Amino acid sequence: MPIKINVPFDQKEEAKKLGAIWIPDVKTWAIPDYIENVNSFKAWLPQAGGSIVKSPHLVFKSSRECWKCHKETPLIGLGAKTFFTTAFGPQIPPTDKIWEKYLYPAFFVDIDFIDVEVTELLKEHYPFFQEMYSKKLGKSTWVNTCSYCQTIQGDDYNIASPHSPFGGYMNEKKTLFRGKKMEQIQLRFDYYIDSAVYDGDYYWDGFREAE
Repeated sequence: MPIKINVPFDQKEEAKKLGAIWIPDVKTWAIPDYIENVNSFKAWLPQAGGSIVKSPHLVFKSSRECWKCHKETPLIGLGAKTFFTTAFGPQIPPTDKIWEKYLYPAFFVDIDFIDVEVTELLKEHYPFFQEMYSKKLGKSTWVNTCSYCQTIQGDDYNIASPHSPFGGYMNEKKTLFRGKKMEQIQLRFDYYIDSAVYDGDYYWDGFREAE
């Protein structure tokens, strides 16, 4: 999937020379999928850093007992099989950040921002996953809420241990998410997310179903 970039009108020729393409019906410039190194375009990528999620765009589905009302409530998490990110490595000024491509699974938590195309789908299909103010974090973030009592479940409730995201586990075969449902959301463009990243060179049961 192409990656949308924010190119000012007076810089469009520069972006075009680097290989960017114009998508007329949505009036945006984009990096085509065959370009592996996106750093030539970093002036037009989000300056705060974050991650760009490549297709397949994955949603993990599970459930837990709500800590407050004790009813079984659904949970989702956003993940990736391939992604660009500036989240790893030393803390450097945003203008010096390098976008690196990773070819192994990631799971996104502590989400501050998601592209609007994704949030519209989330509102439609997973209304319990919402942007809400967290007193614990002191900021607004995307979290699972109880479908019954609307209480924030929180990322700490979804993570069974620092090495086992979303209530999954890692056994001797390094298998994560066994038994969890996985599905794709259909998007025209790869999307941007500002979050923390759980990553690992693991084999996840169900990945083939998401390809």
